[in-house]
Amino acid sequence: MNYFRLGFLNILVLLVYFHFPISAETSAAKHKFCDIHDLFRINICYNNDDNVPLIVPAPNNSGKNVPNHNNKNVTNKNNTQRPLYIIYDVHQVEGFNLRRDVYIRMATFIWSLRQKSKYKDAKLVLPPFMNMYHWRSQNIDQARVFWGDLFDLESLRKFTEVLDFPEFFEELGKFNMNSNKTYIDQVYKLQNFDEMFENGVFRDKFEKAPCKNDDERRKGFYFGYKNLTHRTFTCVNFQGGAKMLQKMLYKYKTEPSNSEMKGNDVMISEIDNHPRIVLVLRSETVLHDFWSTAVYWKARRSLRFSKALTAIADKFRQDFLNSTNDGDLVQRPEDWRDEKPYRGAKGGDYLAIHLRRADFLYGREKTVPSLQSAAAQIKTKLKELNLGVVFIASDCTGNEFNDLKNYLKPYRVIKYKPESKAQFDQLKDGGVAIIDQIICSHARYFIGTYESTFTFRIYEEREILGFEQHLTYNTLCKREDLINCEKNTPWTIIY
Repeated sequence: MNYFRLGFLNILVLLVYFHFPISAETSAAKHKFCDIHDLFRINICYNNDDNVPLIVPAPNNSGKNVPNHNNKNVTNKNNTQRPLYIIYDVHQVEGFNLRRDVYIRMATFIWSLRQKSKYKDAKLVLPPFMNMYHWRSQNIDQARVFWGDLFDLESLRKFTEVLDFPEFFEELGKFNMNSNKTYIDQVYKLQNFDEMFENGVFRDKFEKAPCKNDDERRKGFYFGYKNLTHRTFTCVNFQGGAKMLQKMLYKYKTEPSNSEMKGNDVMISEIDNHPRIVLVLRSETVLHDFWSTAVYWKARRSLRFSKALTAIADKFRQDFLNSTNDGDLVQRPEDWRDEKPYRGAKGGDYLAIHLRRADFLYGREKTVPSLQSAAAQIKTKLKELNLGVVFIASDCTGNEFNDLKNYLKPYRVIKYKPESKAQFDQLKDGGVAIIDQIICSHARYFIGTYESTFTFRIYEEREILGFEQHLTYNTLCKREDLINCEKNTPWTIIY
C-alpha cells in the first residue's frame, strides 16, 4: 500500500510539473528532456531552449527502497517540530580544498545543533561543486559535481546528518507540495563588517545590513535550478563562529504572510509537518568553533573519499609505486570510528611532492620556487632518504612537467594520469585531485607548498594514517639553499 501511495504521489508531482510553467523565464518552452541520476534516482530535466536544469523527483521504479536517512518524522503528523534543512554555499572563487574545510565548520555546527531536542531533525544539505575555478580542463562537464561522486556519504553520516543535493530533492518529494517551485524559506547572505575590530578588539557579532552585492537576490534561483528560489533574502554582517549561526537563524527568522500563501506557489513551511529550508550564502565567513579539537578531528576523519576513487588510487599505488596499506603500515580501518592514536606508519618507498604553480606563481611569488630550485630540493631529499622514485602532484603545464623530469634525472618521476578519456570524463578534475592526494598521503615522506589548502588536506590525511609529523609537515622553499624559508604550521590530531 505504501509503495502504491508513493507511486501515486510521484505521478501527481509530475503532472503538476508538466501542467504549470516552471518559471517566468522558461514558461514558453514546451519540451524537456530528462536524465535519471543513477545513484539517487532523481530526474534532472533540461529545457531545450537554455539547457538549464529543473528539479523533478523520479519515480522509484528501480525495485529498491528510497533511502530513508532516519526520515521517520517526515510523515509523522503528530510531530510539532518541523524538520530543518540547512543548505550552505561558498563564494564561487574559493577552491575545492577550502570548501572541504568550510564543510567541517558547518558539519560541526549541525552536530552541535542536533544535541538540542528542538533541532534533533536538523540536516545539513551539501551544495554541488559548480564550475570550480581550479577545475580548468576543457571538453568535460564539470558544471555540477555532487558530493557523492567524490566522498563516502555514509562515512559522513556517521558523524552527523547530511544529505547530498539529489537526496535533498528526494526528501522534499515525500512532502505533499502542490507547487511548481521549491521555495527556500530564508536565504542569509553573510558579509564582513567594514570595521572588524572595535578599539583593537575582535569580537563575535552579527547584524542585519544592506546587501553589498545584490546578484544572488536579483537572480532569484540557486545552484542552476530555475525552480529553486527563495521566499525571503536577508544580508547579515557576520563575524564569529558557527554556533552564532543559531542565534542569527532565530533572530532573523521570517514567516510569510497569508497573502503569500495564495495561488499555486504554496509556502510549504506554513503547512504542518513541512520543513523549514534555510540557505546560508558565503559560509566561508563563518569561523571554526571546534578547531583542532576532538570534535573537529571526528568530522575530519569522517570525510573519507569515495570507495571508487580510493580503489583507483590504491591500484595505481600498487602497480606503479609498490605501495599497499598493509605494506605501508598505515591505519585505515573500515570505519573511521575504530581509529586510535597511532604513529607507526611507514609509507611507500617513494617521495611525494605537491608543487603548486598556476596562480601561485603570481600571487605568491615570494614563496613559490622555480622548477630548478624545486628539483634541487627534491634531489637532495631523495638522496637523503635513499629513495629512487618521486611522485608529483601539480597543476603545472605539460611543458613544465617535462622540464621538471629533465631536472630530476636520473630519478624516476611519476605523475597520475587517467587511463582513458572515458575515465577522465568520469573522474573530472576533482576526482583526479583526490587521487593525487591519496597517493601523496601514503608516501614515505611528503613535501608540500606553503599556504596551499591542497597541501593542508594531505597533512590531515597523513595525521589520520599515523605518520610521524617530521615525515609530513614539510614545505618547498623559495631558494634551494633553504634561506628565509617559510614553513606551514603543524597541527596535531586529537582523539
